[in-house]
Amino acid sequence: MKAETQPPTPPDCRQTRDRMQDYLDQTLPKRESLAVFLHVRECGECSAQLATLQSLYEWLDGLPPLEAPADFDARVLAAVPYAAYRAMAPLRSPRVPVLLEHESLPAWVRSRSVRSVGLFAAAAVLAAAATGHAGGAAAWTVAGIGCSPELSVRLQSLSRRIYVATVQRSIPR
Repeated sequence: MKAETQPPTPPDCRQTRDRMQDYLDQTLPKRESLAVFLHVRECGECSAQLATLQSLYEWLDGLPPLEAPADFDARVLAAVPYAAYRAMAPLRSPRVPVLLEHESLPAWVRSRSVRSVGLFAAAAVLAAAATGHAGGAAAWTVAGIGCSPELSVRLQSLSRRIYVATVQRSIPR
């Protein structure tokens, strides 16, 4: 059995006035637009306000385009305090790509316990392989897996330091 669709409840005057701009711009969802339409149809005050706004927008649309002055860009750029911005360069921290942020690695990878256990397991497997108690290729695979959290953290840290040093060198002083 199909559910009957109820017509939207018309909003009150304040809600309608809050939505008039979006209603005129046709950016309201269909249901809200219909609710505003239904309210305006029944309310004389809101209907008059909507008519006033529509005529104002039509008048504004009819105005001729205004050209910016020829020196507009130069005046805007002259108003920007570049000297003060450059003087503060050492105080600003360089932006670092998201992948180089510490938090981009999962918390369990960054965990000291996971990194320590991984390194311990890798050392134990390699020690067993050196004494002949474990297979060669399998031991290296397990050792690589055990070292991967620590290597990930250290590689990210090193990459971040290199990136920051490169960016700081490229900032004009």
